[in-house]
Amino acid sequence: MKQSTLRLLAAAAATLVLFTSACSSSSAGDGGRTNSTITAQADAALRKIASGAVLSKGPNAETASPASVVTLTAQEIARVKAMHATAAIVMHYGGNDWAVAQIAGLKNEFAQLGIKVLAVTDANFDPGKQVSDLETVMALRPKVIVSIPTDPVATAAQYQKVADAGIKLVFMDNVPKGMTAGHGYVSVVSADNYGNGVVSAHELAKAVGGKGKIGVVFHNADFFVTQQRYDGFRTTLKNDYPNLQIVESTGIAGPDFAGDAQKAADAMLTKHPDLTGISGRYGMCRQKA
Repeated sequence: MKQSTLRLLAAAAATLVLFTSACSSSSAGDGGRTNSTITAQADAALRKIASGAVLSKGPNAETASPASVVTLTAQEIARVKAMHATAAIVMHYGGNDWAVAQIAGLKNEFAQLGIKVLAVTDANFDPGKQVSDLETVMALRPKVIVSIPTDPVATAAQYQKVADAGIKLVFMDNVPKGMTAGHGYVSVVSADNYGNGVVSAHELAKAVGGKGKIGVVFHNADFFVTQQRYDGFRTTLKNDYPNLQIVESTGIAGPDFAGDAQKAADAMLTKHPDLTGISGRYGMCRQKA
């Protein structure tokens, strides 16, 4: 297959990954903590973010681009369809709504492009199983693999074997160590996770009036994008809201993120009954007055 055709197929795969954004919510009632100055400050910052560039950088400090810049013309789509290409989806975990939505979106777009999905695998956060999944999928000889590495170190050698075999790799959210865009893989696609952390900080500041003690529940794993989210949140609090103090941070690693986050939040509230709010991977909450 010509390299230009391979690049076209990889570009098609790169358009498939869903860009998802973290969301947050707060409990009903302001508990007397509403601060008009803080609200105005946060709203101004949020408007600036909404109208500005992507805040996240790539795993090797690459400048990020919005999903809107990745497009295929009608002629390119026709060329992809004519290839009768194949793909595989190698997930880190498939047991939550987010993963189900990602897989559904991928399958839908692959179908519209005439790309047959040969396999969908679920590593259940086990790097050893994901390495085995990749070996199994490689035997099917797909042209493209879309994947989220469970562990960027433990899976790196196997992903390199995939690349060396000529299979185009498109990553979601995480990248194996030692691999770079344009060489080992085509691209990594994600939400603006640093921006999500920044937005979460501003929203929490609004909810609690810009002062008080807060807890943080973070993703305690070697995942590039969730670390960006955590960094964006903490940096924004430090720079913009010095009267908000992080008094407790607890890491969770899954696979029961929701259950583990609930346990972490409960433990924080027991240890710090005067917490003003809690921010975490699964949104944010605040205590009532």
